[in-house]
Amino acid sequence: MRTDKWTGYSPLKQEHKIRMVYSKAGKNFKELHYFIMNMKGWLRGIHHRVSPFHFQGYLDEFCFRFNEIFNKNAWEYLVDLRVNHIPLTYRKLYKAN
Repeated sequence: MRTDKWTGYSPLKQEHKIRMVYSKAGKNFKELHYFIMNMKGWLRGIHHRVSPFHFQGYLDEFCFRFNEIFNKNAWEYLVDLRVNHIPLTYRKLYKAN
């Protein structure tokens, strides 16, 4: 894994092989920085707080929304999901816990 030299990545060295390189003000990781800045802004702006239990769900939703920016048929896809998707109830969601 290649990362910039942000100190928050240092604990990962114990479990993963990572090579840390300086960021050059984000120029060598432009897409990654764009993605992370958008994700952090979305989480802080919309949800304000994220529970560890639902964190993967939040990430899945963000990735879906982020990828749909580049999809020209986003509206049709969302309508199709809404019509053909079986709703997940609150009871079913917490049954998995």
